[in-house]
Amino acid sequence: MSTITTTSQSATSSSLRRLIKRHPLVAFFVLAFAGAWIPFLPLLLARNGFGLLPLTLPGWTVNDLIPGLPLFTTICAFIGPTLAAFIVTAATSGAAGLRQLLRRIGQWRVGAGWYLLALLGYPLLYVGIGIITLGRTSLPTLLAQWSLLFTIYLPYLVADLISTMGEEMGWVGYALPNLQQRIAPLLSAVTLGVLWALWHLPAFFVTGLLGPFSIGYFVFFIVFAAATRITWTWIFNKTKGSVIIIALLHAASNGTTIVLIPRLPMIPPAATLLFLGLIVVVFPVLILIFTRGRLSYKPDRVAQPAEAVLPQA
Repeated sequence: MSTITTTSQSATSSSLRRLIKRHPLVAFFVLAFAGAWIPFLPLLLARNGFGLLPLTLPGWTVNDLIPGLPLFTTICAFIGPTLAAFIVTAATSGAAGLRQLLRRIGQWRVGAGWYLLALLGYPLLYVGIGIITLGRTSLPTLLAQWSLLFTIYLPYLVADLISTMGEEMGWVGYALPNLQQRIAPLLSAVTLGVLWALWHLPAFFVTGLLGPFSIGYFVFFIVFAAATRITWTWIFNKTKGSVIIIALLHAASNGTTIVLIPRLPMIPPAATLLFLGLIVVVFPVLILIFTRGRLSYKPDRVAQPAEAVLPQA
């Protein structure tokens, strides 16, 4: 009986592995969504969400000044995209693929300029637009808020980096290199952006996260995500596939929009709209023009997925 059971389990495992090897990207996204949405379900059903369960699930905070960074989102990032990346890589490429994935994740030698851009690009752009909008007379008022950079923004960024690293080890550690190896860089970036936005859908129905949900808001979120991924894909390619830089950009984007903008009420809504316009329209369009749609993708500079370079059986 045990022999029959073992044989049956082995056959099932082999069948799953063959299925993953035939459709690695589909398998990755299915696992990334399922691995995040299933553990997120209790939060969605609790009073924080639909209210079907008679309990409120707590989050955790950096300090009392910073909005909650729910533990669930960090867990979902790691057992969603990250775990999916390792499972699919192991199934398709074995130990060689896992070593290559880890090398991409650990790619940190990219130059100090990229780190400065990732850490300070978003907040400095927003404050700069505020100064332009308000005029030079606003400079002393805005400079008086410089401490927010150290008391709010950077602490949030460091804490959020745990979650964004969990996401990006999957999104750009695995999915983006595989997409770019198969389809055009622009289509890769947009595809990843749309799926990334859809992955966040349950968070729109939980108080204190991305909600409240509305069709218009969610459509804008998808457009924002796709446009952002065009810029980040260009940066990913320019930094030879650095997952760390993209995770920093991800955390910096969150930190600017979630904790910094609400604490600078003197900057008018017009400046915020201009800030979003630059991110959603101007920067992606300029990158597409100057790179002729290639987003600086060079297969010899960006580490390829192992299954793309292994000899075919």
